[in-house]
Amino acid sequence: MKKFIAPGSWFAFSYPDTWFEFSEEPDCFLFYNPEKWEGNFRISAYRDTSASFGDKMMRDALKAPGARLQKVALWETVYTAETFTEQLVEYVTHRWTIGYGQTCVECSYTAQHGEHIGTANAIIASLEIMQPRESFHNQYIPVRVAEVELIESCYATVEELGMKLFKERFRDFDYNICLLQKLAPRAELTRQLGSDVGAVMGITLCALLAESIEGLEWNTYVNGNVEAPVLMYGDTCVARPMLLFGKKGEMLAEADVAKIVEDIRTRIAESAC
Repeated sequence: MKKFIAPGSWFAFSYPDTWFEFSEEPDCFLFYNPEKWEGNFRISAYRDTSASFGDKMMRDALKAPGARLQKVALWETVYTAETFTEQLVEYVTHRWTIGYGQTCVECSYTAQHGEHIGTANAIIASLEIMQPRESFHNQYIPVRVAEVELIESCYATVEELGMKLFKERFRDFDYNICLLQKLAPRAELTRQLGSDVGAVMGITLCALLAESIEGLEWNTYVNGNVEAPVLMYGDTCVARPMLLFGKKGEMLAEADVAKIVEDIRTRIAESAC
């Protein structure tokens, strides 16, 4: 089973190894198995300053036609189901509302009519709902869509700057490292990216490494207020891209990009022993 922690540590749950997170509307998270579709699981959460907000949302959910209380493991939920037909196939969307203190979590699972919903129940059973000021610490989880989008954005931004300043795009790995070295001390970099310049360059460098070294994988690291992409080799974190060039890029001007790469390669070799 894999673990998902929502941005801001609002909630967490476990889901099957064969499932993955996919892009969905803002603040709603979508999961399913792309190789063998069994159903779509969606989850979102809401908060209020009132300690009774979760209870209120459950009472409101009980007013819906057909709504009933349903126990899923330790969670008391409000359950509803809606049937619909698409391209002559009948589907059911199962919905659960779970209120806990200042937080309300809403889950849905859409599958063909008659399909077993044990996977959805297992996900809900594993649900951890956090309250404000509570958070998860020192957790490595599969890279989230939010961090994937950040990685892709950083990569595109740096490549665009390479074209703007030197008329050069990313090509093979050694060429790309030389391009990053040329970019690192340029004042235009800091002017355009501000205090994010170190993070953008670090993420881009790690993206280039992930492309060229088999076995490197992105994870999301969650530790209190820190939520950031990290590069893993097996169970070992070999690079924290947000810090490679300083928290605000203060180390960029004197950076030796090739040396940073060599240090990461050394950590990879050590973790493989």
